Amino acid sequence: MLKRYYALILVIIVTTFLYAIEPSFAGDPAISPDGSLVCFVYDRDLWIVPFSGGVPRRITNTPSSEWNPLWSPDGKLIAFASDRESDSYLYVMPSDGGVAKVLIRENMALSDWYSDSKYILGNKYNLQWGRSFYKVPLDGNRPELIAEIGARYATLSPDNKRIIYQDGGYTYRKSYQGSANGELWSLDIAAKKYTKLTDTPLSELYPRFSHSSNSLFFCGSDGEN
Repeated sequence: MLKRYYALILVIIVTTFLYAIEPSFAGDPAISPDGSLVCFVYDRDLWIVPFSGGVPRRITNTPSSEWNPLWSPDGKLIAFASDRESDSYLYVMPSDGGVAKVLIRENMALSDWYSDSKYILGNKYNLQWGRSFYKVPLDGNRPELIAEIGARYATLSPDNKRIIYQDGGYTYRKSYQGSANGELWSLDIAAKKYTKLTDTPLSELYPRFSHSSNSLFFCGSDGEN
């Protein structure tokens, strides 16, 4: 009888533990270029899991926060943002786990990778222009300003000649209509030419080019969601 009692207590403890670690609030999913893996954020760290499902594997373990992971086009690296040095900096690490290195100790956000996997498209706020686009090398050299007018949510075309970005829009106001609604713009980097791609009363958000084609994906509001 006593053995059954202890066995029941053990089952309750194990079940409670399993429910306690269920990743109910995972976020920032990023699919690997070959479509086989997903990197995501849970409990402020980065994890990787097969796209088809399985047991997640943690690849960072710090008391700080990591967010916005993005795979390099060759699949060998993952870039992300972290406040592990107090401020928000860009980091890069091997996609199979390992030591993460800071790219630049400036408050810069991550938008996309260049197709050669040697540079990152970053964006940073400044008093003169607002948010601008920068080409950030992985070798530790200074970032190059490539466009004075930019935005946080942006993606590079596969040939790296254009940037599609979101201007305006509210993440949590899905049915918003007004002068601050989200629209998509295209920037020809060499010509510094800006072209408006959408013009609706609602919002178009989060543009992202496909890894395998010239297709552009984005989210568009239908007035409710």
